[in-house]
Parts: sequence; C-alpha cells; structure tokens
Amino acid sequence: MKNLGKVPALIGGIVIIGLLAMGCVSKPAVTAERNLANLEKKDVTDFNDILEGYRNGLLANRTAEGLRTQIITFSFAEGNRAYFCTTSDKPMYSQLLEYPDVSYCTYPEDWEPVLSLNGKVVFIEDRDLKERALDTNYYAKRNFGSIDNPLLRVFCIDVEVIETYSNDGVRIYAAK
Repeated sequence: MKNLGKVPALIGGIVIIGLLAMGCVSKPAVTAERNLANLEKKDVTDFNDILEGYRNGLLANRTAEGLRTQIITFSFAEGNRAYFCTTSDKPMYSQLLEYPDVSYCTYPEDWEPVLSLNGKVVFIEDRDLKERALDTNYYAKRNFGSIDNPLLRVFCIDVEVIETYSNDGVRIYAAK
C-alpha cells in the first residue's frame, strides 16, 4: 500500500517519456526538397546584402567519414548560384567532387537573419567566372594571386533551397 502513491507519478513519467519519444521520431511532414514547386521562389541575389556584408560563412559537406563544417569566403552570387574559391590540394576539394551536396550558412552580427543556401557543387572552368570569383574574394585574391594559379579551383553552389532563420521564424524558399 505504501507504493500506491508513486503509481500516478510513474504513469505520468511514462506518458511524458512516450510523448517526447514521439516528438523525436521523424514525421511524415512535407519536406522542402519534395515540394519545391509549392514554395515561394527567391533569387540568391535577393540576399546579397547578407552574402556580401558577411562573406565568411560555414560550408557543411560530407566526407567519407561523415559530415564536417569549415569556414569559407563567399565570392559573388548570380541567379541561383553562389560562387566560392578553394584549392586543389585541400581535402575539401576531393570531398566536394565525391559528395557535391552542401549547405552554406552565414549571418550578420545580430543573427538576423541566419541565411542557409542548400544545393549541389559545380566546379567552374569558365575564365570570366573564375576571374570574377577571384576578384570579389579578398582572401582568395591574396592567396592565389591570379586565375592562372594551378591550385585555384572555383566552384558554385547551384542553390535549390534557401532558408532564413530569425526571430520571425523560419522561411524556406525555392531558388529561382
């Protein structure tokens, strides 16, 4: 009879744990990738104030061992593409070749909004685009000097989904 007072607490605890577990299970909710046609469309350049004002961001990519993030400097945006520079002797280059799905994230000092660009990496060979990427990227210009540097690799993210996070909530857009 002494333990009967603990039964409601035990049942309540089980119910709470069950509800928490249900919240952690993946839901059949609609994902942005499956419903791009239903999302408002935005151009990556609509976010140039953030991209150009805060050029250093984080690139999340896959490796053979798992996921990683690294700091990278934004060059420029055109249409639904955001351009960057890297070097052919870094592990990131071979990782992006093998696993082209990435997410790039940057944000202003007040974190309003955090911007995330999600899509596939495409490496660029066009000399004009390479020149523009190098000229608009202070870090790459200082380290590579010119587009004739054999280590320079220019790539873009062919953006599919744009996400912003702010005090107003999450907004998800399909890239135009």
